[in-house]
Amino acid sequence: MHPSNFIDADRPSDEEVEAAARELHAWGEIHSWWPLGVTDYDALDPIGKEEFDAIVERVLMSAAAARRGVSPSTT
Repeated sequence: MHPSNFIDADRPSDEEVEAAARELHAWGEIHSWWPLGVTDYDALDPIGKEEFDAIVERVLMSAAAARRGVSPSTT
């Protein structure tokens, strides 16, 4: 989805991003998505955590835009 399709209302709060990131990370642990050394969301290095959170934020923003009826393929 192109960034211009997002509006301010699509942006999740920091708490929503962290909650979703923790949930995704936990499921990643269950399904062995992460390397053996990565066992906890809080143990991620600062850059890795920031990048992971940014991905989660974009996913949440895409979901919010979809609720507004914005197609992910719209540019």
